[in-house]
Amino acid sequence: MDEPIRSYGTVLWVIAGLLAALLLVAAFSIWTTYQQNAIAKERAESYQARVDEAQAVVEQQRDMITDLTSDYQSAAYDNPAIDRIAEQQLLAAEYQLLALQTLAIQNTQVIELLSAAP
Repeated sequence: MDEPIRSYGTVLWVIAGLLAALLLVAAFSIWTTYQQNAIAKERAESYQARVDEAQAVVEQQRDMITDLTSDYQSAAYDNPAIDRIAEQQLLAAEYQLLALQTLAIQNTQVIELLSAAP
């Protein structure tokens, strides 16, 4: 009669050990989830700051691009010192390079933002 009682006691200890193991696994899962959420939140906050910074630069560049057309118009056509088409074409090429440089900067910023997205 002692053996069945001992086997029940052993079974209860095994069940208690398994329950303790499940509790530890659940606690570890909750802890890792909390850590991952904290990391995701930190990345999202820094991402928004980078987006805001890029937005300010884009608005500045948008104003510059808008001004390029009017500046070119006054430099190439409203300037009495420019009297040959070759001079106008040279100015046009310079303004095109400025516009392309602005687009390249914007593309780089977009790529940086996309590569660092949370």
